[in-house]
Amino acid sequence: MKEDDRTFTRTKIVCTIGPNSTSEEMMGSLIDAGMDVARVNFSHGDTESNREIFNRLRKVARDKGRQLAILCDIQGPKIRTGKMKGPFRLYQGDVIKVTSREVIGTAEMITIDHPGIERELDIDDEIFINDGIIRLKVTDRNDSELTCSVRSGGIISDRKGCNIPSSKISVDLPTEKDREDLEVIAGLDPEYIAASFIGTPEDVCKIRSTLEGSGNDSIKIISKIERPTALSNLSGIIDVSDGIMVARGDLGVEIPAYEVPAAQKEMCRLSNRAGIPVVVATQMLDSMIEHSRPTRAEASDVFNAVLDGADAVMLSNETAVGKDPVLVVETMKDILKKAEELFPFRDPDHYDSDEKCMIETIGHATYTLIGEFEDRDYSGLIVAVTDSGRSARMISKYRPNRTILGITPNERSAREMNMVWGVVPIFSKKVSTDDLEDRVIGAIRLGVSEGYLTGDDHVVVVSSSVIVGDSGMFAGVYEVSSLLQEK
Repeated sequence: MKEDDRTFTRTKIVCTIGPNSTSEEMMGSLIDAGMDVARVNFSHGDTESNREIFNRLRKVARDKGRQLAILCDIQGPKIRTGKMKGPFRLYQGDVIKVTSREVIGTAEMITIDHPGIERELDIDDEIFINDGIIRLKVTDRNDSELTCSVRSGGIISDRKGCNIPSSKISVDLPTEKDREDLEVIAGLDPEYIAASFIGTPEDVCKIRSTLEGSGNDSIKIISKIERPTALSNLSGIIDVSDGIMVARGDLGVEIPAYEVPAAQKEMCRLSNRAGIPVVVATQMLDSMIEHSRPTRAEASDVFNAVLDGADAVMLSNETAVGKDPVLVVETMKDILKKAEELFPFRDPDHYDSDEKCMIETIGHATYTLIGEFEDRDYSGLIVAVTDSGRSARMISKYRPNRTILGITPNERSAREMNMVWGVVPIFSKKVSTDDLEDRVIGAIRLGVSEGYLTGDDHVVVVSSSVIVGDSGMFAGVYEVSSLLQEK
């Protein structure tokens, strides 16, 4: 397959399913347009409606013969204002009291529904309300209330979200709602779960333990990084996570906006080194909720996420409630393709982990081997025969300049690989044979029959013999026509 012939993007597209994208017809259209991962947001809707969306996605993907991954996103703790007497405006310089007690909010006092907030915040700590539009600074405190000065004003009303950057705020993960949702999600068995409000590695372990307690130890956990404390604990969180989400919405409220791009680059770099998927999210093509074209700033944002090393980019309201979800995905795809054409040289030595394993060594070597294709003017790609998908991820982390066919006898692994940069997953039981040669030739024949390879191509083949019960690895360079003539 010539690289110019590819109709897919190496960077994967995550689409949030919402009111404007819940029909079977629209789901199918999104898959055709380029959706690799569907996000079901458990912050919205009830259990039954989310279950129906999940089952509908599975049905549509099955009918289309596509390995669609599903990401279920749990809400995590949400800190909100209480009820108000009516919407009112706060002005810079005003003084207002904050309490966790239930009061009807006025310009003199409001409720914020985090028990013990009066004891946990200190003088000079800040509270952001309604996506950071309103900014309060604590000037005095006692056991029943906080006195705050208004540093930035705006309209305030019922149940507005609050962000409290201070790492001193105690949260108990998972929340009661999360536990209920996790029990449902464990039964649905998606490929991924996005865990909100993660602050420490222990938070990730609690989510995993809850899933296991509900009878499912297969779902991979994507930790959402949206708090300053999570940035402080980033390396430890990556160590116990299956993926990372750069959740720029809340993060951009809790740290200065100008620090978010640097944080995004560091999250991408560390995730790439670890060989786990990293998703960049929030307002990527936000103007396309209403309009038919993105702003130039949005196009640059998506473009730079690719250059930063994102495995996937996520659409939220754009596909959930936007006017034309399919157009949004098509536009995203166009931007990704252009960015991928200009992806810079990546020194593989910079992406070796501190504790290299055999599979990672093979991934590094594959990057080097595929580089020789350019000198020899070879067409072709990389074929990874894998059970769990790990060898495909270890190749992907180095960002080789050729497509990776991830061929697996495990259907779940095929769907999981839809989150991994540069990997085209193919599910087939034909590669589960004990004979290494048969496994390699079977994989090549699949690549030819699926239209990814021709007899004139060359391939780098990587096969993990974990498939047949031992711990070895195999890698080699082959001419497709010669291989097929052997049997």
